[in-house]
Amino acid sequence: MAEQNQPQNDDPFLGLAPEEEKFAKNLTAKCVLGAISQPLTVTRILIQLGHEPFALSTGKTLIVAGRNAYFLPNAFSYMRQLANTQGLGVLWTGLDSAIISLIAQGIASHNTERYIDEYYPNIGGAPENIDKEEDVLSDHESFKRVLRSAIRDSVVRVAAITASRPFTVVLIRQIAQLIGKEVKYTTTFKSLGLIGSQEGPAGLFSGLAPQILGELVVIWGVHSLTYALQRTLLRTEIGNTKQADENAVKSAKDVQKFVKTAVPFVVNSFGYPYGVVSCVMAVAGSGLAVSFLPYSPSFVTWHNAWDYLRPNGLKRGARLFLREQVGAVTVGTDSQLYASNSYFA
Repeated sequence: MAEQNQPQNDDPFLGLAPEEEKFAKNLTAKCVLGAISQPLTVTRILIQLGHEPFALSTGKTLIVAGRNAYFLPNAFSYMRQLANTQGLGVLWTGLDSAIISLIAQGIASHNTERYIDEYYPNIGGAPENIDKEEDVLSDHESFKRVLRSAIRDSVVRVAAITASRPFTVVLIRQIAQLIGKEVKYTTTFKSLGLIGSQEGPAGLFSGLAPQILGELVVIWGVHSLTYALQRTLLRTEIGNTKQADENAVKSAKDVQKFVKTAVPFVVNSFGYPYGVVSCVMAVAGSGLAVSFLPYSPSFVTWHNAWDYLRPNGLKRGARLFLREQVGAVTVGTDSQLYASNSYFA
């Protein structure tokens, strides 16, 4: 009787098994967050494409100190001015493609990870010392674990990026056509059909190579730097978790956690330029105004885009604030100064 009176807390979500339920809830949360942050996505993609239609301001490079410089509007000012000039709805351009891309990426990542865990557990090495703490492993054991994790993470991310790339291409093109006020790419699946018929499979996966390279740079950079810092810290007093003092041990563990949190922020900056090139290549062959002169030359390969962007463009959109204009400046018809990212600048 007591068992019958107990509340049932284990009802499955949508009839899913616990693992699938957790995945579904996480994916739903990502989609909701993606929808909320879509205005930032629109802003970032336009900036990565070099679209800077708003007036510059002047200031100091260190806010109150440093040299004088011209500054582009910060991301939120850019967003506000974009909404004022083209309407509030423009900030959610490409939302359908963004959500579908997240879903495709999430499903591909989840299924690939589960598949290799079940059928190929030895990819990257034998699954040894998986759940052990870092401080009980030797350098060699820790290295083997890190190497295995990096290899398996690479496989999963490449599969996820490849599966979602066609939707990412559509998303970028839907946003890119705002620059020339075009309406070539409408809904996600109509756009997929249009790209497929006009450009073939290559068009659906344009910009895939630099996106994958950028992800691999981040994955291997994070694993390598985290390994090096953690093993070094274990040899110092600040990171030694085998001390007698409990407070010192707690501080050491906090330092180790901080390393795991901080390293990705540092390494992401090295992968960011590949994301910019990937974005630019996504519109190559699209026929949109942004893919032609004077906006940019027509790129045959992503290496051409990299070389063209190398002087000033590889960090487009990397900052939300203090976006210094380091390239050419032109005077507008309203006598204000504007960034000039055109090919002829």
